[in-house]
Formats: sequence, C-alpha cells, structure tokens
Amino acid sequence: MKPLTVGLVFLFLICLFSVEDLFRFVEALGFLVGSVGDFVASDFVDLGEGGFEVECGEVEARLVDVGSGPSSVQVFGLDSQSSIVRFETVDVYVTTGALVGPATSLVPGVPGVKWLGLRFRFKPSDELVGKVEEAIGGFALVRSGVTGRVFDGSYNEEAVRDEVRTEVEVGLVRRFGELGGDSVLLLDGPVFPTPKVLTMGGNPYSELYWGLVRLRVEASRGLRVVGVVKRLGQSTYYARCRGFSVDDDSLIKNEVSRQFGNKPAYTAVVGPVKITAGDYGKYCWYVASRLGREVNVVRVEALDEDLAEYGAEVVARLAGSGGVPIPIGIADRVSRRLNGSVVKLLASLSPLRLTYEGLEEIGRSLRELGE
Repeated sequence: MKPLTVGLVFLFLICLFSVEDLFRFVEALGFLVGSVGDFVASDFVDLGEGGFEVECGEVEARLVDVGSGPSSVQVFGLDSQSSIVRFETVDVYVTTGALVGPATSLVPGVPGVKWLGLRFRFKPSDELVGKVEEAIGGFALVRSGVTGRVFDGSYNEEAVRDEVRTEVEVGLVRRFGELGGDSVLLLDGPVFPTPKVLTMGGNPYSELYWGLVRLRVEASRGLRVVGVVKRLGQSTYYARCRGFSVDDDSLIKNEVSRQFGNKPAYTAVVGPVKITAGDYGKYCWYVASRLGREVNVVRVEALDEDLAEYGAEVVARLAGSGGVPIPIGIADRVSRRLNGSVVKLLASLSPLRLTYEGLEEIGRSLRELGE
C-alpha cells in the first residue's frame, strides 16, 4: 500500500471512533507505568471442538449449479481480526470487525461495542483495577462481562481474546439485524462455538463459554445468520455421523471425489448434521468446492434447519477460489487493515514499553497495511 493510502486509512480510522476515548485508554495505561506484581502462570483451557451429541438425518450429497440460484438475495459478510499487543505490564487485545454488503458497519465505529481488552501480566490490587476501569470509562474490557473476573496474569489468554471477539461480532450481528431485513449474513466462524471446556462443569471457564454461546444465540435468533467454519482438520462431527475415525475435512473430500469423480470443477453440498450442546442446537451442511486438483471444504451452520440448507446453497454459489465466500473474504480484508491501523496507532501513543512479542505484532500490523 502506498504511503498516501496508509495515511488515508489512519484518517478514516480516527474519524470512526472518538479521539477522546483513545486518549482515555492511553491515560489508563499511564497508571501502569512501573507497575509490577507477582507473576502467575496462565490457566489452561481445552478449546478444541467438544464431543457433543450429533444427530444424522438422511445424509445426502448433491451438486450445485453455481451459475444459477438466488440472485435477488442480498448477502452480507462479517469477519473480525484480533491482535494481542504485549507491553511490559499488560497485554492489550485489539479486535476490529467489518460488516460488509449493501451497507457497511465497522468496529471501532458501532456505538456501545467494546473492542479493546486489557489483561494485567500480574496480580493487580483492587485499587489499581478500579483506577484503570474508571479511567477507561467502560468501552474496553478489564474484567469478564460474563463472570466478573478480572483479566489478570492467571486468566487464560485465548479466553480473553474470545470474549472481546464475541463482543465485537455480536455487536455487528445486532447491527445487521437493524440493516438486513430479509438479507443473509455470512459469519466467519461457527454460529456458536462448541469447545470441550463446555463439558467441564467444574472448570471456571465453562461458565464463561456457556455465556458466550448464549450471547451469540440470542443475537442470531430470528435473523438469517449463517456461520461458515473453514478449519475442519480437527473436526469430527460428520465423521461420527458416518461411523468413521477420521476428520471431517478428509472424509468429505474422499466422499465427494468418489461420488462425483475427477471433474476439473464442481461444487457439492453434503448434509445435514445436527449438533446439540446443552439447550442449544445448530444444523450443519458441508460445502465442497473443487477446482483442478484442489478440493476446499467448509462447514455451514445455522440455528434453523431450513436456513442451514439454504445457507449452504448461498455459500456454494459465492465461494471464491479457496472455498471462502466472497463477502467473508472482503470483510476479512477490511477488518485486517483496520486492525493493523489501530495497533500501529496504539503502539505509537502508549506510554508503556513494548515487549519483543509486542514489537513482532507491530511488524505484522505494518505488513498488513503494506499488502
């Protein structure tokens, strides 16, 4: 990206969110200059996909004519990008998001959405936590909005990232509800997650993740929200349906190749499968796109059975060369550029010194801006 374009990105970013809020956050970081505390190891949480109940209907596989279909439907794409900027006393989680389609909304930019998280790298005193929270003013997370626990050095890093990401994506789903009407929203990732920690009743993070599931379901209910899961190398839901001990990605590729042969290009949908986690259920189809020798597989999810099947057809017709729907690809590009801009701006204003890992994150952000 040319320097002028980078400058325009920064100008656009500054116009999106309050300069006052940014300075308040930087002021809060100032309270932490020279702060130290007892080091504590981060908790371990198993966030791999869990072994929840799977129901298989009359599983079918069929080709989709990608040249025809619902041309009149309006489709939005939603994606977020998360970075951890590590300073000497705290980790700052920056999550940006983009809702693109007939209308566009960005985070930062949607009022009331918390898109920053602050995790102390030690055990802070209640007084220090209170001072930081008061200075920030409520637009960033210093403690879990679900459990109320402070993000201290023992708090699992990925759990902080997942909570801030949920804040951003739920905020954009609600924004879609205001804009979308009868449109379809393609969300990068599951309509709600099913990590193994949900099954661990005595684990303190089980309550957190059930809370995140609830937030996502409540935001999506009544809307045409379709989740698109790209990484299936560790997923076994479809394989369990079929009675195989293999990952879903490999099994789907094998089945569509065997059924539809070695045509140079085709797109097929396979399903349905229902996954039930507690009181929540979601319906899934798989979309396999072949181009040349490469076959790309994604899982398409929705809370409603008919919407899941319809969403699979939409994803099949909008899949790019890598199998990812084009609206999600555009949202991914925008959210990455936005994230890089915020990270660069935050690092340049912060009174805290970056760690080596923090410097690496800045380098990654600059590369995002330069692409």
